[in-house]
Amino acid sequence: MRNAPVQDILAEYRQFAESQEEQTLHPKAALSKNHARYEGPEQDHRLPYKRDVDRIIHSKAYTRYGDKTQVVYLVNNDHITHRSLHVQLVSNFARGIAEILRLNLDLVEAIALGHDVGHPPFGHEGEGYLSTLSIEHGNGPFAHPLQSCRLFTEIEPLNLGLCVYDGFLCHDGGMNGSQLAPRFGKTWDDHLNDRKQKISHPDGNIWPGTLEGCLVKLCDTMSYLGRDIEDAIHLGILNRDQVPDSILGSSNRTILNVFAQDVIQMSYGKDYIAASPEVYEAMKTLRKFNFQNIYIHPKLKVESKRIKYSYRILFETLLDDFDKLKEESYIWKHFLYNKRESYLANSSPVQMVVDYISGMTDNFFIRTLETLVVPKRIDIC
Repeated sequence: MRNAPVQDILAEYRQFAESQEEQTLHPKAALSKNHARYEGPEQDHRLPYKRDVDRIIHSKAYTRYGDKTQVVYLVNNDHITHRSLHVQLVSNFARGIAEILRLNLDLVEAIALGHDVGHPPFGHEGEGYLSTLSIEHGNGPFAHPLQSCRLFTEIEPLNLGLCVYDGFLCHDGGMNGSQLAPRFGKTWDDHLNDRKQKISHPDGNIWPGTLEGCLVKLCDTMSYLGRDIEDAIHLGILNRDQVPDSILGSSNRTILNVFAQDVIQMSYGKDYIAASPEVYEAMKTLRKFNFQNIYIHPKLKVESKRIKYSYRILFETLLDDFDKLKEESYIWKHFLYNKRESYLANSSPVQMVVDYISGMTDNFFIRTLETLVVPKRIDIC
């Protein structure tokens, strides 16, 4: 008897895997059989959320994480957390909890790994500068959760699942309540309306449509609080005995351990993700401490004025160059030349500049500024 064709084997495997999900996952977990792509379903041997993970990690945007700032920028220290490590830490931490809560691990990983691709150079500080410039030029505020969705739909389209984009859009605001209850049953229309809401109110808190999205939302905050403390101690701008005494402890290891056990206890078998009141209050205390003692520390903000000024120079230079030269402009030759017709037709020049700058790494931002602004020697033959 001849061996079965490989496609039949793979189809049988996928059918078995989907059946196992229904039998083993939480009743409200996101099942592969309900995965929804805007451009319709696709046939593949992988489960659809696993395919989304693969698309994200093979994307150009994911590659650029390696030179994007988390908190500390322009410091020559290879042990300081960058954006690439942050999303991996979020993924690893959230998956450890999700496995016990019987959630969809592939969806958790996809949201965690892709949620910050929309971050511009120099972290949240750069995000503020870019948002100010976008508003000044009539384009509205910039918000990196929305940009993460925009990047993987308009700029580098991956046709990911609805719940993945929803997780990206809703990942911020994890400290706005100790209990995160999903808005189950979201449709593509709901998601597109959520995007409009994010444009109008970029600091507004939007609830995810899945337990997996809620878990990543909460784990994102916890993953950076303790890690940022360790980085600050490593750089010598903080002593461990300064960290507030709380149920969470004072090291990244104890903070994550206590938090994980607490969330598992408070969320197991529930239709929501939650932390206990004691842990939630300790989280708020720790976050306030980090803002006061790390995120605005003078030693980390030495170059802030120059970065702010550089954002304005680069933004206005690119916009003016495009307005004058169109398809001969710098941004066309280095960014717009290979974009889809739908992107070019539906994006204003200001939005194109916002998209280009937000996708830059820290070093590429500086190199582009040098290329366009810094005078060069003239060779006269």
